[in-house]
This record gives sequence, C-alpha cells and structure tokens, in this order.
Amino acid sequence: MIDKILLGHNQFFGVNHLSAQGGNERAAYFSETGRIMDMIHFSYDLGVKAMMMSTHERALLISEELQKDAKLKNDYGVYLLVPYAAKYIRQANEKGLVNIVKDALAGTSLQDKLGMFWRGGVGLLRKDVSKLITAMVDFEVAPFAPLNLRAIFLHDVMTDLILGWDVPEVFAIYARHIEDKYGAIPAFCSKNMPRLVDALERVGIENPFIMASINKIGYQVNPSLEAFENCLRTKNVRLLAMSTLAAGFIKPQEAYDYLYSLPNVASTVVGVSKKNHAEETFGIINKHTEGANGKATKAGLTEAVGV
Repeated sequence: MIDKILLGHNQFFGVNHLSAQGGNERAAYFSETGRIMDMIHFSYDLGVKAMMMSTHERALLISEELQKDAKLKNDYGVYLLVPYAAKYIRQANEKGLVNIVKDALAGTSLQDKLGMFWRGGVGLLRKDVSKLITAMVDFEVAPFAPLNLRAIFLHDVMTDLILGWDVPEVFAIYARHIEDKYGAIPAFCSKNMPRLVDALERVGIENPFIMASINKIGYQVNPSLEAFENCLRTKNVRLLAMSTLAAGFIKPQEAYDYLYSLPNVASTVVGVSKKNHAEETFGIINKHTEGANGKATKAGLTEAVGV
C-alpha cells in the first residue's frame, strides 16, 4: 500500500523555488538534525508515517537517526529519490570523484563494494546498459538500504533524459532491479507525465507510480494542465502529487479541493516547516482521503481509489 501523505524533504535541505533567502533560512533552522526529527515525530503523531527522501548528503544524518529511533525504526516508510545530481557536481569540485565513491560506500560491506564495481566495470567494457544502470542505482541506494524503503523513484533528471533519448527499455531494467533487489515499488519522477506514461506502456510497465507537479493554476505542470488532467482520466496510473500548493500561491483548502477532484491520485508529498501548517494541511488532506475511502467501501471495492 502507498502512504496517502508523505512528509516532504525540501524544507530540511533549504530548497525554496521562489526565494533563495527563504531557503537559506530554512536550511539554517534545520541544520540541527534534532529539529528535523522533531518535525518527523510531530507529523508521525498526526498520522503521516512516511517521507520522501533524496540522497542529499544531509539525508544521511536523518537516515542514521531513523535507524536509532525505537519508535520509527521499523514502522516509518521512506520513499527514496535517486540520484541527487547536484550533489555530485558540487562534491566533484570540492574533493574529487574518488573521494565521492569512498564516502558513499563507507557503510557497505566489501562484498557489496566489489559487486558494484564489477557490474559497473563490466558494463563500461561491454557497453552493457543494464549493468551500468543497476550499478548506479546500487551506489546511490547503498547508504539508505537499512531503511524501510517502500518505493525508489528515478529522479526526473534521469527519467526525462531517457525520454529524450527515446530508450524506454532502460525503465524496464530499472523497474526489475528495484523489485528484485530491494523489494520496493519502482517509481519515476518526471516533468512530463503524459509522455512518460506512454513510454512505460511501450515496455510493459502497467499502472506506474509517478511523481509529478500538479496544481490548479498549472505551475510547473507539463506539457499543459489540460494534457495532465486528461492523462489522469484516461490512463492507468498512480500519481504522487507534488507542488500542489504552487510554491505557496494556493491555500491548502483550495489546493486539495482541486487535487482530490481528479482520479488516480495515490498520494501527495507535502513539505512543512511549521507545526501549525502541518496540522492544517494534513487535516485537510485526511478529510479528502477519508471521504474517498468511505465512497470506495460503499461501492464494494477492496481499495480506495482516491488515496
């Protein structure tokens, strides 16, 4: 089952799409891991028992705290987003590629290290795309493997690059590896969900789990709001909705009244940095999803279609 609400991670890492100053202020506030864990616990007590997590270097600290937390260790779900491209660009400039690899693999066994290097090396020699893809994924996931990984998302940088190259077979390789090795849902993030759904259909991936931006004013919604809505209504897809508040332009009540008027909304990711905002936003979403659950039960369905 997919969690109906995910706690977002952008605010913890200082990401703000409208204000660099606002992002810096959040980054400074959440520079203490204890404050991040406090928000995670507060959200957990409100019923939000999972979070989106990129492989940002500061996410490693959160991962360590989750593993030490008796309350969250086995029950808290993590939806991992790989790879974090900006991290590699910055770190390569700061300390070189060799040290990046050493740091990323610090917590893995010798056997795992050798396996990754073997697959990656053989892939380069033979130009075997499947080995290169699986080695890249394992390299990113390794520090987070002990967590309760419920889904692993391919970042939109990679997803949309694969779409641009028109090699959807790579998606099938990725999906098989995530299922076989990690037992998690293979998922995808994209800035063009309609095109991605068509590409996934071509390689036999049905009812995909996709994270994409959707809001009633069309902010960051591609290729258009009309095309996005039509995809939800006509395709078999599970949407993880992001940018639902359009970077703060839309109030939560208005935003989620719109979102849950659409079909195939499996979950929504919400970034909150203040407890009163968390209570308001999660409360509104819960009212919508509980209503959807009730309708589904009356219809004799085994699962809610609007969570």
